[in-house]
Amino acid sequence: MTGPLFEVSHVLDTDVSGLRLVGALDLDGTAQLRAALTHCFARRSGRIVLDLAELRFCDCAGLNVLLEAKATADRIGSPLCVEGARAQVARLFALTGVDELFTVSVPRLPPRTV
Repeated sequence: MTGPLFEVSHVLDTDVSGLRLVGALDLDGTAQLRAALTHCFARRSGRIVLDLAELRFCDCAGLNVLLEAKATADRIGSPLCVEGARAQVARLFALTGVDELFTVSVPRLPPRTV
């Protein structure tokens, strides 16, 4: 038995809402990501960080959710940052021209706990 293809987990701090994306983000994972992003936007944190270090794959459906999140963040005045994009995701960002839309976050979210 294998685990889920896509997982998203919350990393909450007083002024940061973080989401750690793990696995393969395609059409099947978009509803889960949208729900997690809705929760982050409702918190009205100082900024939102998307940790992509464990995201192995993202297709156009996943990219569309990320772009929707960026538009929502801009509209409500919450900076949205990404960090740790692997080669495939970074290439998707570059090929589609959206790599300059996302701010690269420093420092990284706290390490994942098991």
